[in-house]
Parts: sequence; C-alpha cells; structure tokens
Amino acid sequence: MKIPCFILCRKKSKALKNKNKLKLGKKTLFEITLDYVKKSKYITDIVVSSDDDFILKKAKKKNCFIINRPKHLSSDKVTSEDVLKHAIKIFESKFGKSKYSGYVQVTEPFRPKNILDDCFKKIINSKYDSCFAAYTTHKNYWVLNKKNFLTRLTNPKDRKKPRQYKKPVLREDTGIALVTKSDLLRKGERIGKKVACIVYDNPKYNIDINRLEDLQIARKIIN
Repeated sequence: MKIPCFILCRKKSKALKNKNKLKLGKKTLFEITLDYVKKSKYITDIVVSSDDDFILKKAKKKNCFIINRPKHLSSDKVTSEDVLKHAIKIFESKFGKSKYSGYVQVTEPFRPKNILDDCFKKIINSKYDSCFAAYTTHKNYWVLNKKNFLTRLTNPKDRKKPRQYKKPVLREDTGIALVTKSDLLRKGERIGKKVACIVYDNPKYNIDINRLEDLQIARKIIN
C-alpha cells in the first residue's frame, strides 16, 4: 500500500526571501526536511509540490514524486489544504488511492526523533482520523473576545495550581509531523474529528523559520 508524505514548497515568501532554500549548516531547510522524511519506516513516497524549479530539481534527484504547482495555487492566500487536495489527486491518479498520508513543513527543521513514525504507530488500525505533534505547556493562555477583553482559555480551576499540577495545554504542530487519513485530504481537510497527538516539551523544536530572527536562532542551535 502506498503511503505518501507531502512537502509543500512555495517559491515566494514575504518576510524571509527564499526561505525554503536557506541553509542551516551544510543543508537547506528543504534538504533537512527531506532527509528526515526519508528515514520514516512507513512512508513509501515523498511528494513535493512546488512552483520553484530549484526545489523540483533537488526533489527529482532524491527520487521524490514532483508536482509542478500551478500559478493559481502558488499565492500567499492559498491554503495548505487547497494545495494538499490538488497534490493527492495527482498522486493517486497515478498510484491509486492511499489510506494514510503524512505531512511536514520545511520551515520547522528541528523534530523530536521518530515523531513522524510515532504518529503513524498511533493512527494505523486505530479509532483515530489524525495524529499530530503537539507541544505541551503549563502556561496560562488567553484570547481577545469580540468586546476586546481577554478571555481565559486555560481551565480556571488550574490557574492557582503549581505548574506540575496543572492540566497541560497542547499546541498543534502539524508542520513538525502530521499523519492523517487520506480521504480527509481529498475533501480539503487536514485533521479529522477523532484526533490524537504525540507530545513533546523541548522548546528547541518550537522554531518555525519565517523571519530573519528565527533563522539566526536556528543557526545558533546548529552551531
């Protein structure tokens, strides 16, 4: 059975120009992510969707299934779900339908060891639709409501408890690792209703490179 993992690499980026091709150490962000996915015991095919000839050539040399992303799916207003729906349609038109799919983002180069495969282990032959990496924290979280006042997200009963006794809040990090049922991608969704996660708590893996400051911090970690 085919199990694809999708990597989306748009050519243009606003805050940090050509970020997918920037280097950490001796490898580009794209190469770091590609090498990580290649170590998976479950992935049979790496699918790279891009409008960047440099990325597509690199991906082809690494035996990836490449998709020339059309212009109407290459703007910054297009959602990842739209691009994934397009990519899985093309992939499955050649190889047939898949049951599960993986997904990672190039801008999140630091990943806990085996977390992608841990997501696969959690979801395959289980009750879950999707499983993603999640950062666990015991901090207090708030959001602005319609009246511009803050509303507490964290359980009010936990607010005075010592950190170790608070129920943790889990942050979705699908860019680090996501495994989901392929029929969700076909419908233009990434995550289903029955969701599981693999938690991590090392802040090193929080880095999402979208600004120069993010890149500088990542390079300090590498060095």
